[in-house]
Amino acid sequence: MIIRKSLLRLLRTPVRTILFFLLVGFASALLATGGGLWQICSANLLRFESIFQTIGTVEQKPERYVRGEMWQADNQSYRIYNKAEYGDIILPAVLDFEGADYLNGPEKRAWYAAYLPEYEMLDEGVGGTQVMVVEASPTEDAVPAGPIKMEIRNILYTYYPYNAPNFYFCDHFNPSPEKMYADKTYIMCISDWIPHGYPEATGPYEYIPAGFTVSSTQAGSDGIIWPNELSGNDIAEVTPGFYETDEGRHWQALIQELEMGIRRSVPVTATQNTDLIPAFYDGSAYVDQGREFMTEDYREGHKVCLVNRKFAKRNDLQVGDILHLPLRYADYSSPSEDASWNGALTAQGEVFSVFEEGDWEICGIYDMLPGASAKSIEYQLNENEIIIPKSSIQNSDEDHISAWGRMEGWNTSFEIPNGSIEHWKELWEKQGIDGLEITFYDKGYTILEDGIRRMRKMALILLLAGAVSTLCILLFFCHMFITKQSVGTAVERSLGMNKRQCAGTLLSGILLIVLCGCILGSAGGYVGAVKTAGRITQVERFDRNYSAGMMHGNGEEEITYILAGDWRVSAITGTAVLMTAVGIAAAMIGMSLRREPLALLSGREE
Repeated sequence: MIIRKSLLRLLRTPVRTILFFLLVGFASALLATGGGLWQICSANLLRFESIFQTIGTVEQKPERYVRGEMWQADNQSYRIYNKAEYGDIILPAVLDFEGADYLNGPEKRAWYAAYLPEYEMLDEGVGGTQVMVVEASPTEDAVPAGPIKMEIRNILYTYYPYNAPNFYFCDHFNPSPEKMYADKTYIMCISDWIPHGYPEATGPYEYIPAGFTVSSTQAGSDGIIWPNELSGNDIAEVTPGFYETDEGRHWQALIQELEMGIRRSVPVTATQNTDLIPAFYDGSAYVDQGREFMTEDYREGHKVCLVNRKFAKRNDLQVGDILHLPLRYADYSSPSEDASWNGALTAQGEVFSVFEEGDWEICGIYDMLPGASAKSIEYQLNENEIIIPKSSIQNSDEDHISAWGRMEGWNTSFEIPNGSIEHWKELWEKQGIDGLEITFYDKGYTILEDGIRRMRKMALILLLAGAVSTLCILLFFCHMFITKQSVGTAVERSLGMNKRQCAGTLLSGILLIVLCGCILGSAGGYVGAVKTAGRITQVERFDRNYSAGMMHGNGEEEITYILAGDWRVSAITGTAVLMTAVGIAAAMIGMSLRREPLALLSGREE
């Protein structure tokens, strides 16, 4: 009865009633659309936070480029090239400043040499450069400015068997080689090379200095090379009692190091997070079997490791197997791809001893994408490389650093929160440090975040517009349907209706219209939010080859947004409109019913 009377009262002004219904629906639609867009933005931000990471790499810039020369013995001329000159080494400690808010790092990664003679390092039938340490004499006095015939006296080290009594030697890259005498014996570290004058000439294959010398680059964590008195020779005359001298003992240590290092050791890279390693971050390296490192592995220092698929296949290793890794020295200078070539000696001219030894469980086997080989060699992973959590190493490598080099993009990196690149840059500028180039990679997060920002701005505008519209509409029409009808209410009360019945008559019709408008408007807003989000955030398809979106280009990438709405958002906004209507209407009804009917009627007569 009360609802019927309320509806009859509203139907007396059909235009006003219909307009009220449409405007309430419109305001509800604005609120639902804005709320839906805001919910879609939040869902996408959470999704992108979980799948995107912002990585920064650090590289020390050269101070200048100068002319470099390399002697070529075959054509008796210099090859000219540009040579970068760097200043003092900048240490990673400069990256640790207040407000940086690193999620991981910054870290400068080393690879550690682990001597594993019982494992196969090369596939069957695959060879490599031949390196030998021999005692030999020239067949006649000669200057090795071109190939000279050498007679082998003794083979002290060779990886591959060498059965010939002679070889041809050329000090190929030395513009002023010293004369060698037939009546003297020389110890030499040599490697095979192409024929002299190749491809025009077809002479015999020659051997050249292998690059391993009696020298040391051992350094401290401050980057300063430890002082030493090693000769630096790659050729030395063998005299009576030679191996009892310091020089001779250093040569014996170099031979031992070559025996332990070349294709008998593996590089072990320690990291705070595999995503700081460029190959894993850009996806060219991925865990194919088993699992990746978990947060607990890094936090608690679990002795787990990832091994390369080729190394695992070559040695019949499976997930769950145990690897015993004796770590001897850390190389902070060269990429792990070069780790099969080492000749590191201590500052005392000795072989590095083991500083960390333990058993690591294989938790995963990783593989490399076929295109990874096309990338620059520094960013590649060695096919025998083992990855371990940095925290699984208990002992310090302070006294076992074979070389300390500059920060490079492939060995120094850090992770910061997504979307904080500009903030980090502002803080970095305040440090006033020159000489470093910081490059950020976020896999396109910045581009996607820009779309979300546009969408959130629209959502906020719609929410504010809907809220203001709702208040104005409800205030106006409640005034029209309640305050303006105070005389009619006074008549009803004079005819015997009590305050509760009058309140029900005034409120029920208004709430029915608001309820219908909210249902229709909220449903329309739900659909509108999804369609609006779809138009603003079309599928992002772009080429990342030359952008900071990827560390290395992998072609065209496709990123999609979450466009599914949540009906609960529309229900909440619709309920909010309905409750606001109840509050405003109840307040105005209360004010109207507080006035006495006779006072209202007498006022009308006046």
